[in-house]
Amino acid sequence: MAAPDPTPPTDSASDAARARAAAEQATWMVADAIADLMEFWNFKPSMGRVWTVLYLSRAPLDAVEIGRRTGLSSGSVSMTLAELQHWGVVRRAWPAGERRKVYEAETDVVAMVTRVFRERELRMVGDAVQRLEAARRLLDEQGRSSSADQMLEGRFLATRIDAVLGLARIGRRVVEQLALVGAVDLGPIREALRRR
Repeated sequence: MAAPDPTPPTDSASDAARARAAAEQATWMVADAIADLMEFWNFKPSMGRVWTVLYLSRAPLDAVEIGRRTGLSSGSVSMTLAELQHWGVVRRAWPAGERRKVYEAETDVVAMVTRVFRERELRMVGDAVQRLEAARRLLDEQGRSSSADQMLEGRFLATRIDAVLGLARIGRRVVEQLALVGAVDLGPIREALRRR
């Protein structure tokens, strides 16, 4: 006589329900984590949630389903989708025979981050370099004085601005390198900081 099987019989419907609930909970956990990261980088958390839900979906989703899965209002979903499309991280999908608007996520994460760096961070760093250069020119053109104290103050200020400007220029090259090839050599930044 064989020993009885210690595992009780399973109900496939309850197994499927439990697996669906776990998948939904895991998606929420990932979406919240990505939303927090997006917020840290000064993007709206909703952008992280919507992108994540699309990225983790096996098929493109319409706005109603995105709203259901993220808990966002239809207006918020619509605005978020427009912003994500602007950044090139979400796109419309055209499944055969489908009439409703559906969306899918960019799945090449390196390409996505590179695009954002090129369009946002490179512009921000470039703007900072221009402003620092303008401050330095201002000192050169109008900051001269016959007062000994003011000359010392001007030289001190110029030295400090040059230090920040040098670091900003290195930062711009690093961001350019990341935007072009998706890889960064942090050696120049380490060396610049070591010299300070």
